Amino acid sequence: MCGRFAQVIKYDQLQRLEKELKLNRESDQLTINYNVAPTQPVVAVVSQDSSRYIGTFRWGLIFSWSQELPKFNLINIRSDSLISKPSFRKCLQYHRCLIPANGFYEWRKTDKQPFFIHSAQEDLIYMAGIYDVWQSSDGSYVPSLSIITTDANKTMLPIHNRMPVLLFADDRLIWLEPSIKDTKELIPLLQPPSDDSISMYPVSRLVNNPQNNSEECMRPINIL
Repeated sequence: MCGRFAQVIKYDQLQRLEKELKLNRESDQLTINYNVAPTQPVVAVVSQDSSRYIGTFRWGLIFSWSQELPKFNLINIRSDSLISKPSFRKCLQYHRCLIPANGFYEWRKTDKQPFFIHSAQEDLIYMAGIYDVWQSSDGSYVPSLSIITTDANKTMLPIHNRMPVLLFADDRLIWLEPSIKDTKELIPLLQPPSDDSISMYPVSRLVNNPQNNSEECMRPINIL
């Protein structure tokens, strides 16, 4: 699963992101968050009609048909649930997004030691997600999203048996293409990434507390 991640996207990374993902609406410098937690605002790339841009979303999916805020935050959705459940399937067809991040945090099951998992190429990672827009009783709109998870690859497996779906190169453009609505074209993208695509290192338990939001959360530490 994915319960925390880092969005510290610098200006040069933002420019490269806009070019590689073919965004046609520019964005300002994004908010920096070293320790993104559920219900907090996150940024994601979406495509609507002929427009592709970066939007801000609540992390924790709220379906448009929901009568009220859910009791549990739907921050992750298993890839195999996207087809089996109609509400997920509709989002898969019409409301896909990419969540750029420096990496994500995961806790080793044996001792709860947190690790930071990032691109082996020291670049941003792009997590596949779905989103929806909910209207509250006061008339305000709340865009929200959930990260799609898949089986862990061999690099990730010693830490946890699940991980976010990570998309690379042209697969990112396929995922964002609004004309693609056939789920048979999308499901093959929801596989574990190659074992050599990610690296990881242990980090401080400061990340356990979502109120801690500093570079120290991402800094490598030595452990016995």
